[in-house]
Amino acid sequence: MFFSVRRPLGGLFALIVALILVPLSTNAAPHNHQNAGKERKKFPKCCVWRVTNARAPFYLVGSIHALSKKDYPLPKPYDIALKSSARFLFEFDPTRHEEFQKKFEAAAKYPAGQDIRSKINPKLLAWLRKNMIMTLPDTHEGERLAGFDSQLCYKPWWIAQHLAAPASYSKASASHGLDNYFVDHAMESGKEIAGLESVNEHVAVMGGLSDQEGEFLLQDALAQPGNSDTESGRMYKAWRKGDTNALWAGDTPLRSKAPRIAARFVDDRNVKWVPRIEKELKTGKPTAVVAGALHFSGPNSVIALLQKHGYVIEQL
Repeated sequence: MFFSVRRPLGGLFALIVALILVPLSTNAAPHNHQNAGKERKKFPKCCVWRVTNARAPFYLVGSIHALSKKDYPLPKPYDIALKSSARFLFEFDPTRHEEFQKKFEAAAKYPAGQDIRSKINPKLLAWLRKNMIMTLPDTHEGERLAGFDSQLCYKPWWIAQHLAAPASYSKASASHGLDNYFVDHAMESGKEIAGLESVNEHVAVMGGLSDQEGEFLLQDALAQPGNSDTESGRMYKAWRKGDTNALWAGDTPLRSKAPRIAARFVDDRNVKWVPRIEKELKTGKPTAVVAGALHFSGPNSVIALLQKHGYVIEQL
């Protein structure tokens, strides 16, 4: 199912989709501090960090969930993290993707007897009915068009996501996203794969939003700021340069307008992740943690929280 609208989309949610949400085996020797220094001097800064006082090579990799073929090959530090790690932790275990998709769509629907008509502002509902068209699968012709009322069972955040995702990925594709690049290489080389969150926890990031919060995201996805492409391009450039200050600044509008949603998507999850990352650090197994780049940005980032626990972290 795909939601389309009769005018271009933009807004904060497009950036959320790209930067937060969502999915060769080597015996590398641990790098010492001297070698790590050489890495810093040799390569341009990017969204890869190394915990220098870990027992084994341990990397934090900030991803952007949609890229194009032109973005490859990636800067060398990504390759270092990829080849030096025997285990990879993603936001959730990508080998359970089918389970996630099933539960995610279930969470997107209202219980029997309820639908979106009584959950959102009547004016917004009227606008959606007038302007939105769905492309639905059809067993005979491949797909068919339908009006908004054919999908009233879906919650506002689900509709928002399906509006924002095409806008976010107009010039890039999730299939080329950094997450998928790492997953593919890990699977091909038989390396371990796990998740920082369970499937249910990952579903709940969006699935647990209230109707009011979902309506905010839907209204935002329908916004049409003139600088939408400029903002998306700025965030991409910040990721490419490893500029976490710029990434964090780019998320300022959401934190200002909806601080609880912003915290739910980033800060709250960081706090939950850090004990799980520490557990991995203590195994002494070469590991890379791969998550949206915003999780490594700002005062409550995974990096800042680990540093408070005594870990020394350098950006490659």
